[in-house]
Amino acid sequence: MTWGVRIRGGGLALLGVAFLCGCSTPVGVTRLGERSAYAQIARSALISDHYSSFTASVLHRYNLQEAFDKAPLDCIRKLHAIAAQDERRDPLFALAELCYLRASKAPVRRKRSDDVRESDYYLGAAVYAYLYLLGDVSGEPPSPYDRRFRMACDLYNRSLVPALIDRDGQLSREDRVYALPAGRIHLDLPEAGMTSFGKLVSADRYLVHGLSVRNRNAGLGAPIIAVSRKTADHPYPGGLASTVFLRVDGGVADLTRGEATGFVTGHSAFDGEGVTIGNVTVPLETDLSTHLAYTLDNPLVWKLGKTLFLKAETPIKSGLYPIQPYTPGKIPVVFVHGTMSSPVWWAEMLNTLRADPKIRDRYQSAFYLYDSGKPIVFSAVHMRDALAEYVHNADPEKRDGAMQQMVLVGHSQGGLLIKLCVTDTGDRLQRLYIDEDIETTDATAEEKGLLRRYTHFKSLPFVTRAVFISTPHRGSYLAGNLMRKLTRRFMRMPRDVMDTGEELLGLAEKHDVPRKLKSGMPTSIDSMSPNNPTLLALAEMHPARHVQAHSIIAIKGDDQPPDGKDGVVAYTSAHLDDVESELIVSSGHSCQQHPVTIEEVRRILLRHIEQSNPKPQNQ
Repeated sequence: MTWGVRIRGGGLALLGVAFLCGCSTPVGVTRLGERSAYAQIARSALISDHYSSFTASVLHRYNLQEAFDKAPLDCIRKLHAIAAQDERRDPLFALAELCYLRASKAPVRRKRSDDVRESDYYLGAAVYAYLYLLGDVSGEPPSPYDRRFRMACDLYNRSLVPALIDRDGQLSREDRVYALPAGRIHLDLPEAGMTSFGKLVSADRYLVHGLSVRNRNAGLGAPIIAVSRKTADHPYPGGLASTVFLRVDGGVADLTRGEATGFVTGHSAFDGEGVTIGNVTVPLETDLSTHLAYTLDNPLVWKLGKTLFLKAETPIKSGLYPIQPYTPGKIPVVFVHGTMSSPVWWAEMLNTLRADPKIRDRYQSAFYLYDSGKPIVFSAVHMRDALAEYVHNADPEKRDGAMQQMVLVGHSQGGLLIKLCVTDTGDRLQRLYIDEDIETTDATAEEKGLLRRYTHFKSLPFVTRAVFISTPHRGSYLAGNLMRKLTRRFMRMPRDVMDTGEELLGLAEKHDVPRKLKSGMPTSIDSMSPNNPTLLALAEMHPARHVQAHSIIAIKGDDQPPDGKDGVVAYTSAHLDDVESELIVSSGHSCQQHPVTIEEVRRILLRHIEQSNPKPQNQ
C-alpha cells in the first residue's frame, strides 16, 4: 500500500461542507514559526503572567481553573488539601507555580480577603517546589529531562531570597513558625555565618557588565552576595559568592498540622560540594561573577593603584587579600599587579579561569596589593612576609599538602616581586653595595639583620611555580633619567620605608659605598632602570630548583623575537633562558586581560595540577 489518502465521494462531500462553513475551527493550529511555538510551550509564571500548561492540566483535572482566577488563595488551599491525599507529584508543582505567580502579582492584585504576605507566598513556592523535587512523596521522582523538573528548580531558587531575606538584606536571627498560604512551617535559621555579614543580596537582581563571561553553575539554591561590613580596615565592602539553601523535613500533611521543619543553610560558592539529601547529592546553584563585579563597582577602587603609587596612603592597606575562604586541599594561586595598578586588573583573568571546573575545584585565589611606588625590594620583603603569614595561619601544622604548592602570577613589576620570592640570591645583591662578608663588618647586630632582610633572599619553600607576565627583568626602556626625576618629584614615600631607607643609606655611608648609590631613597621606577645593578644581577639568577617558571611576553605589532616591545618593556628585557615555557602575545603591555594570556595561564595551572597532585600530609 502506498503512502497517501484516497478521497472518495463521501470525503469530497465532507470537504465541501467544511469549505462552505469557512476556515475557522474551534480547534486548530496557526503557523507562526518555532519561536512563537516555543513561547507557548515554555510559558510559565517564571517568564510571564500566566501559569504553565502543566499547572493548567492539574487545575483542569480538579475543575479549579476558574477558581484561581476568582480567588487565588482559596484555590491554593483547596489544591493543598488535594495534594495531601493525592499520590501524584504534579499537584505539588502546580502549587509551587501558583504561589510564585501569586507572589509576583501580590502588590497589584491583592484581594481584601487575602492577608497572606508576599514573602509567605514565595516561601510556599519554595517549599512546594522542594517537595516536588526531593520530598518523600509517593510516585516516581521527576526526570531531569522533564520540563517541570527544570521549572521547579527555578521556582525554588528564585523564591528563596524574597522568602527569607528582607528588603534591607537581613536574614531573620530568630527561629520561628512561618505561616504559608496553606499550613505552617518551622524554620531553623543559622545562628552565625550568613548573619555575620553586613547584608545579603540576590545575585539574580543584577546584570553584569565589563566581564566577558558570567559564570553560572546549575543546581538548587539561591545565589547571593554576602556583603562584608564596612570597617576602618575595610572601607570598601566586598562581596562573597554564596548560596542559600532550604531543606524541608515533612510533607503536605505535616505542613497542614504545622509540624514540618525547614533548615536554612548558607554555603560558600567555592566549596564545590553539593548538599546531601537522603542518598542523593544535590549540586548547588552558584554565581561566581556577580559578586566580583559587585565588589569592583566602585570608582574609588579603580583609582586605588594610582593613589597608592603617588601617595602610598589609602584606606586599604597593602597585603594579601584572599577572595574566598580557605579550603583545605586547594592550591593557592596569588595574583600580583604591576606599577600604578591594583588587583582590579586581574578581574577578567580570574573570572575566565574560574569558568573551568578543574581550576575552580583545585585552586583558591588571592590578590597581593602593594604601593607600587616604593623600591621593589621593600615590596618584595613585605609580600614574602604576607605569604608566609597566610600559609602559617591557614595550615599551622603543615597537614595540607596543597598549601605547599603555591603558584604566583605576576604582571610587570609584580613579576619582579615574585622573582624575589622564588630565587636564592645568597649575598650577591648585598655585595653590590658592601663587598665583604656581612659577619666581618663592624656593623651592629641590628644593622646586620637589616642588611640581610633587604639584600639576602631565599626562595619560599611553599611556592613551586611562577608565571611572569610582561616582566621587565632587565628594566624598562621608559625608566630613563627624566621619568625617574619626575617620579621622585611627585611621589610620597611611606614613613616606614623612609625610615628603613635612611638606615640602609647610613650603613652604606659607613662603608664608603659609591656616591651614585647614596643619592637618595630610590623609587620603584629607579629600581626598574635598565642600569640598575640590583635588577641586572637578579635577571641573571635562576629560580630555585623546586620552582617551575613560565614567561608570557607581549609584543606590539609584527616584530618577532628578539626584536619587539610592548610599549613599556622590550622582549630582550622580559626574556629568561631558564623557564619551562615562553609564549609571545600580540598585545600591549597590559596583556593580562588578553584571551591568549588567560588561556596560557589556564594551561599552566592545569599542568601544575598534573605535576603536583598535592595531598594532605596526614593521609
